[in-house]
This record gives sequence, C-alpha cells and structure tokens, in this order.
Amino acid sequence: MAKNKFRIIVNGGTNNKNYSAQEKAQCEKLGEYLGSIGAEVKTGGCGGYPYFVGKKAVETGARVWGQSPALNEKEHLEKFGYPIDGVTDMIYAKPQKFANKAESFLLRMQEMQPFADVVVCLGGSWGTYYECQLAFWYKKIILVVEEFGGACEAFLNTYDFFASRDTLASVHEGAKIIRCKTVDDAIKEIVQLNT
Repeated sequence: MAKNKFRIIVNGGTNNKNYSAQEKAQCEKLGEYLGSIGAEVKTGGCGGYPYFVGKKAVETGARVWGQSPALNEKEHLEKFGYPIDGVTDMIYAKPQKFANKAESFLLRMQEMQPFADVVVCLGGSWGTYYECQLAFWYKKIILVVEEFGGACEAFLNTYDFFASRDTLASVHEGAKIIRCKTVDDAIKEIVQLNT
C-alpha cells in the first residue's frame, strides 16, 4: 500500500458519554499517527472513539470521511446528535424505504466496508460488534485494540469459539484478525501494513 493512499476504517464506542482522559489521549495518538502518514480514514461520522481519532487525524493532515446514517447535515446534527467537525468530508445516506434509526445504521455499516483493507476496532457496543463481524465477512485485516474492551472483547471471544471448532477454512479465509493490546501496538501493525 502506498504511504499516501493508506485507507483505514475506524469503528468504536460512541454511546459512553464519560470517556476517560486516557481513552481520549489514546484515540488522539492514533489519529495523530494516521494524519502523519497522510492516511485516508473513514468513520461512521459519529461521536466517541471514532470522533476523537478522526478529529485529531484531520488536525494533522489526514482526509477523513464520515459515513453518516443521516440523509443530510440537519438530520445528522438533530436526529442523530452527531458532530461534524471530526471529518473533512461527510457522506450522507441515500433516501431509502427504511425510516428507522436501526436500519439506517445497518446500511451505513455495510456501505463503509469496501472503503479500506484495514479496520481498527476500539471498544464499543452492539454497533461495533456488528461492524467487526462485517469486516470479518468482507475479508478485512482487523486490528482489535484490546485495551478498550467492550464489543471488541466479545468479538474476539466469539471468533475464538468458532475458529477452534470450524472445520471449513473458507469461512474465515482471507480475514485476518490482529490482537493489539494497546493503541501503540495497533500503530506498530499499521507501520508494517503501510510499508
């Protein structure tokens, strides 16, 4: 992958309103690194961990797309309550026959996957768990940062359970799950992937 073309998706927790200074600093460290290498980043255009990564990445030179579940900026801000300053470009949803938030989120998650070969997962809940599963089925390289716990821990446990029992290698062939204890470990993996 060429250094200035490195494309990465950042998934993670958005529901916790009480992020610790340590969690925020770790996210900002990842964002700063992604900016320093001129990465192209995609988030869900949401708050929380992806927002902290995206905002710092924007400040340090990365192009960051937000894949919003909303139809427009007004809906993004008012219906979903998401910020707009953690991205350089926002991609809004196409009008669908689906009207509820859950369906909007599911479509957004699916639309994000083709963007990059590498996905970083940071904590999270149900949405992040589903994003991890999608990344797996789309055969992505998934960097799971364990220090954030949450859905990522549940995803790893689920993966371990099925991988140890699955005799059909084609199910998980192509997807690569890399366990990273910390953001520093994830950055080391990105350095290797970006060479």
